[in-house]
Amino acid sequence: MKTAIITGPGQIEIREVDVPAVGVTQVLVRTRAVGLCTLEQRFFRGTAPEGYPFQGGHEVSGEVVEIGRQASTQAQPGDVVCLALRTRCGSCYYCRRGMDNLCSGANEERAPGTAWGPAGLSEYVLAEDYQVYVPEQAGSAAVDLRKRFATLALAEPVACVVRSVQTPPLRAGDIALVQGAGIMGLLHVHLLRLRGVRVMVAEPDPERRRIAGLAGAECTFDPRETGFVDSVRDCAEGRGVNAAFFTAGGPAAIEQAAASLAKGGWLCLYGSVHPTGPIQMDPNVLHYNELVVTGTFSHTRASFQQAVALISSGLVDVGPYVSEQVDAGRVTYAFERAISADTYRIVVTYGMSL
Repeated sequence: MKTAIITGPGQIEIREVDVPAVGVTQVLVRTRAVGLCTLEQRFFRGTAPEGYPFQGGHEVSGEVVEIGRQASTQAQPGDVVCLALRTRCGSCYYCRRGMDNLCSGANEERAPGTAWGPAGLSEYVLAEDYQVYVPEQAGSAAVDLRKRFATLALAEPVACVVRSVQTPPLRAGDIALVQGAGIMGLLHVHLLRLRGVRVMVAEPDPERRRIAGLAGAECTFDPRETGFVDSVRDCAEGRGVNAAFFTAGGPAAIEQAAASLAKGGWLCLYGSVHPTGPIQMDPNVLHYNELVVTGTFSHTRASFQQAVALISSGLVDVGPYVSEQVDAGRVTYAFERAISADTYRIVVTYGMSL
């Protein structure tokens, strides 16, 4: 089979490797669609701190080819599936506390100079049984899932946002600020509104602000404008927001978010910062206003299951954010499009008629 490997900034090699043998608890999946996340984009740009060569691709959908004889899964050969390719040991302290996204026993060590990573950008992917999710549909929602590989591949980012919006104890009618209107920011808008939360968005690009409004944001702001924090507070009934979700913008945006919080508000750092940098917060403001600052990283098995259900049922439509589907034979072009400011998610396809 063919697999794509990022060997350095802007450099992708297509290598011929053996189709992996299926272990007793594993599932072999024929890849159909792979979303190019910011993780893969950082390696392509050369801003990732980890080393090369890197086998990217962790937003994956496909069809089951073979199942190990002891695999614990509902999947059958030919089924359409979504893959959660992050490794979970299931037995470490964090896994047993329901925090498998922070698994400390994943055993993802790599030898220097050898390719490492989830390896979803391949014609076939070998997954553990617990990494395989079968979309379930009922009644009028049932459609041909083979026509939805591109959107099903985005179950992974939706799963991450599910965890993010569930972190603060928001109630229906509360107000939240989302910083950044890329695909992750827009998914926050959709999922917060499903919880009955009113949403405002901070985004410097006017076209993305417009799309955030169409997605349901009540107020949109350019965070570069003077008086941004006052404007947010005014739109939030003068009190400030009950929660702020940072998806993009760097340390300055995080500081703005903290200043926009109402008493008892939560600041959720969904996005990472590259390059990183210090942030300044007055500890007395945190103390007297009882603010909570937290991060959310990756997804759990539970949030991935929810994401698959949300997409397959149509409650969350990620179709508008698939900016382009690119055949795997043009994977370098796909990465060039993925890092462009005018795209949301580029999806690499395998053996599909577009």
